[in-house]
Amino acid sequence: MGKLQFFVVLCYFIPVLVIIFPIGLVISYVFKITGLDRSSNRINNYLGYFWYRSFFLLTGRTLEVSLDGWDPKGNNRFLICNHTNALEVPLIVSLPYLIKEKDVRLSYLGGDIIQRYKIIPLMMHKTIVEAVIYSEKKPNFRNFKTDVLRVLKTRSIFLYPEGERTFTEEIKPFQTGVMKIAYKFNINLDVFVVSGFMGYSSLKEYKHLSQSKKIYFHYCGSILAKDFPTFEEYLSQAERMMKAKKRELEALETSASVA
Repeated sequence: MGKLQFFVVLCYFIPVLVIIFPIGLVISYVFKITGLDRSSNRINNYLGYFWYRSFFLLTGRTLEVSLDGWDPKGNNRFLICNHTNALEVPLIVSLPYLIKEKDVRLSYLGGDIIQRYKIIPLMMHKTIVEAVIYSEKKPNFRNFKTDVLRVLKTRSIFLYPEGERTFTEEIKPFQTGVMKIAYKFNINLDVFVVSGFMGYSSLKEYKHLSQSKKIYFHYCGSILAKDFPTFEEYLSQAERMMKAKKRELEALETSASVA
């Protein structure tokens, strides 16, 4: 087992082994079926925050989070972020508590990762709060589009526009399928970026990240679909914002390693 794989296994064993998760999810489900959606959502959001905090504590990492200017309320939209590896998921799930808005309603769009790590449908709420599932292997775009628009009536949806785990700190080109749906139906984007998760790997090129033990998670800004006359401009702006912020964070990481 490689170093990165070990940390992934450790990460996803936390919700399985720590008693607070099965108890919390059972209580959340009871609240859900009895109509107490707000209480159910708050429990799930707290469990996500506890998951991220536990993993970072166990691995000796710290988080620099900058969400200034982000308003998680208002119109439902897509939240997008780069996708290094599966270790980012607890951080994303904890977003409501990171922004100190415990009632934020999020859903998660993903394919194989949801099927592989069964805790995610519970946390990002396949059964409990109607997460959207999209499988690259068996796509059904008609049902997929319907599900996306239905979920957006009540919550925002988090997704990775690169469409895959990159296993590199480089941001790859965005896939167009989901983003075309966003543009066609005038869905706004909130853009985020993470940096440093490859520090959990044993690759020499990321040794400085391993030594710094610091993860960055920053809000880049928002994009209003109505401001862009073409889909290509809409997509390019999202990529530019994410990559520009990533360069800033990489400069911080480099200066920290030199110091």
